[in-house]
Amino acid sequence: MSQITNMHNLPAAIVAAVQNDPYDGGRGDISCTKLIDSPRVRVLSAKHHAEITVDVSFMVWALLGQSVHAILERAGLRQEGVITEERMYGDAGGWKVSGQVDTLHLASQKLSDYKVTTVWKKNGSDSWTRQLNVLRWLAHKNGHTINTLEVIGIFRDWRKSEALRDPSYPQSAIQTIHVPLWTLEEAEDYVRERVAIHQAASKGIDIQCTDEERWMSASKFALMKDGAKRAVRVADREEDLGEAGEGYSIVERKGEAKRCAMYCDVSAWCTQWAKEKP
Repeated sequence: MSQITNMHNLPAAIVAAVQNDPYDGGRGDISCTKLIDSPRVRVLSAKHHAEITVDVSFMVWALLGQSVHAILERAGLRQEGVITEERMYGDAGGWKVSGQVDTLHLASQKLSDYKVTTVWKKNGSDSWTRQLNVLRWLAHKNGHTINTLEVIGIFRDWRKSEALRDPSYPQSAIQTIHVPLWTLEEAEDYVRERVAIHQAASKGIDIQCTDEERWMSASKFALMKDGAKRAVRVADREEDLGEAGEGYSIVERKGEAKRCAMYCDVSAWCTQWAKEKP
């Protein structure tokens, strides 16, 4: 298993909670979470699992996310007409795909997924759309009709002062976020396409991570005064800065693969990152 370090000397209870992670990916060939993520990361993680070192401080938010499920159990959502935290399976391309739903409301045909997240995701994200539509596909494979998808966002960085100042800011630390609904045919095509890509990666085909999977930021262009450290102006396109003029120059600030640089557990074994890192 991965090695857990405690570089910041966090309390033993936190370390123990991280080490005793109850997550079970099920009996399938691939989970929903891994299906929508990078095949390269999945293959390298499996290959170097025993060598991976993760500090407990980087796992705190995941720990808080798990705590939400314990709260839901305490809230008594296990009642007639509601399915909570059930793992479901569906076949695609010769693989068995698994995924665990947070809450299925059978009468209202709604799937709710709880996430501890950040305010800047108050309008949702593409990864949430993919995840919940795959879970809906799995629910359909298991005889459940779902016509509404939503994320219950719990904002870890919510501030009351911002809510009072800005009406467009979430007015509560918890917000229901609508998730776009695909057709079941679109979901089926997506799942089969992703299974095929992951199968290819498992066979040794070099599947490069996409810019989205690498959390690549866009390149910027900065108008710099000669000898100065701070930019006079920054733009997305060089032409938006006009002519530099005497004593000035335009410098390209290349985008950064933030996941590769700071958050990928397998970057040490990734040849794609080795070719590109500074």
